[in-house]
Amino acid sequence: MISGKGSVVVILAGLLLVSPLVGAFEVTLTFSGPPLIEGYSHEYFTSGFWIVSKANYTTHTYFTKIVNASTNRTVLAIDDRVGPVVPVNGGAYLLVSTIGNEYSLRLYRMDGGAYTLVWKLDTSKYGWVSYILPVESRDLILAGTVDVSPNDFGGHYVIGLDFKGTIKFATNLHVIGQSVSDIIPAGDRKYLVIVPGLGRGTPYLGLIDESGNVVRFVRINYPVASFVYLQGHKFVMVSWRKKSEGYIKDLKTYYGIWTLNLTPVATVELPYGFLGATPVFDNDSLYLFTVKELNSKYTLVESKYLLNGTFLWSRNVQELKFSKPPEHYGLLVSSVRQVLLPYSNVHVGVYPVGKVVNIVALDFKNAVPLANVSIPLTPGPNYYPVDYDAGHLYTRSKVYFLNTSSIPSAVLIDSNLPANATVDGKYSGLTPFYLKVEPGKHKISIIRRDYSPVERVLTVGPHEGIRFFANLTPLNATVILNSTPAAEVDIVPAGITVDTPSRVSLRDGTYTLIFGSRDYPSQYGRIRKTITLRPNETTVINVELPLIRSKLLVTSNVENATVYVDGKRMGKVPLKVFVVPGSHNITVTAEGYLPKSIEVNATGPVFNVSISLTPVVKPRTTSPSTSTEAISPTDQARGSGDSTKTQSGVGTHSICGPGFFVVLFTVVPLVTKRRKRS
Repeated sequence: MISGKGSVVVILAGLLLVSPLVGAFEVTLTFSGPPLIEGYSHEYFTSGFWIVSKANYTTHTYFTKIVNASTNRTVLAIDDRVGPVVPVNGGAYLLVSTIGNEYSLRLYRMDGGAYTLVWKLDTSKYGWVSYILPVESRDLILAGTVDVSPNDFGGHYVIGLDFKGTIKFATNLHVIGQSVSDIIPAGDRKYLVIVPGLGRGTPYLGLIDESGNVVRFVRINYPVASFVYLQGHKFVMVSWRKKSEGYIKDLKTYYGIWTLNLTPVATVELPYGFLGATPVFDNDSLYLFTVKELNSKYTLVESKYLLNGTFLWSRNVQELKFSKPPEHYGLLVSSVRQVLLPYSNVHVGVYPVGKVVNIVALDFKNAVPLANVSIPLTPGPNYYPVDYDAGHLYTRSKVYFLNTSSIPSAVLIDSNLPANATVDGKYSGLTPFYLKVEPGKHKISIIRRDYSPVERVLTVGPHEGIRFFANLTPLNATVILNSTPAAEVDIVPAGITVDTPSRVSLRDGTYTLIFGSRDYPSQYGRIRKTITLRPNETTVINVELPLIRSKLLVTSNVENATVYVDGKRMGKVPLKVFVVPGSHNITVTAEGYLPKSIEVNATGPVFNVSISLTPVVKPRTTSPSTSTEAISPTDQARGSGDSTKTQSGVGTHSICGPGFFVVLFTVVPLVTKRRKRS
């Protein structure tokens, strides 16, 4: 069966389910194939069209209709079987190969909503056309054929013709195999021709120019070879086995790597038990994705090689779930062509196995899975056709659009021992685990009791996966930390902070301890100590932090009273002011109140001072007609009991009271003396 651009669809079997990861693709069912009625038995999707056919192999009668998948309208009907169908000039023309009763290559033109024939080329002397590559800028059509001669001795051809249907060349590759599966531009007006063996013949890689001359070729001299891969128009890779019998897991698989101009690069040998593979080339490295089977468990494995074949590392990406398919499908695991993305670090592999198509996105440089999706696949009579082209994944009668822009960023956090992990200060799980994160910087902390904690800040880019592995080491030295007052202690280079009092286990070695007040960091100075811890010993550290200033909190019973500290005006109450430790004079003044000063001794981080002010008492003023001396009610009681009422009704005191006689006896002698002198 032929896929959208003429490459042979791989026959697959088995069942593979990808376990849920941190993200998922956005997948939309775009098209469903027309119903197979009225005798139609086969359909497949290619380049925006459904190819629907029916066949009677007894009478050798065939009929095919080509349906526009967007409009579900039949645009072309042919009384034969068809091979590749390739749109040209945005669908204005259609190149079609017939492969039933007639071997031909045809060009159709869109006219009034349907295609009409422009020309037809009989290809029976070369075989039926299995691959078509239109090169519009060069007025060139390259067509690869399948050998149909008796015993497959006629050879495979590459035919070159212009868009008028005139043959320019027909080059016999003189190789026995399955078909020409791909013709790929290789630069400098040369094209790479691929003939995979697929168990029938010799795999062939040929490089031809625009005149049909074979510039270079490579033959793989093993009977079982298949699956040719291409990545980024830089390299080509062929897999093969040295035996033609036996189950694939019991055979070693080899991969040969060449540049597009067929310069050999390396040969990679896979161990036993690996099923299928998908390559990613990156500069001077090869990343190979394989499915490993061991004791009925299936694991997606990534291996890294240098392009000279040197093995660097291998990592288990994730365990895969497996469900046995029907018996006649076997247990073969493989993959179709990979999905190429604009993200230089992301690989998407398509693994159609059994009844499920699994699409897995990974950051291949770090072997970190980013997203996955599983699409159901309806098995056909003898095969499971699957192909991917231009964002669409074709799974027999369904076409899905795969939106890869939603691939997230993620971190894979692991450690040599199970440990608790925090990301950006939040507990995230027990190692190992995956975590979806936003692009940017993230602080990872790995903690296990009696082991040295590990911390690192990771910068994660968009659509990037980072693998963080912590190697936890046991702590075998102890330090007991005490301080006055309570303090926070930074332990460098351990990268941890504890509060006093505390008992800390560390590796033996030299550390710097930085003590700082936990509650009053601005009032106490910091102390730095360097200690050396020895294995299996306990060290006790006692520290007294120096008080470098106190905070005075001054209040008063008078609002907005002015505060002076050591004679300097500092502000109004309530007042907060820092002073050096020791004795200080605090004065509070306010209008209408007596000023008040006190002495305080600031010996702590905070000192509260409350000063109460006393109001000033003013003297009372009297009129001239009244006495300036105030007489209390007690003095009244001591006067003569006789009293007289004045006209105003107010009682007055007698002048002959005791005071009168005192004055009398004082004044009379003075007057007498003055008279005698005169």
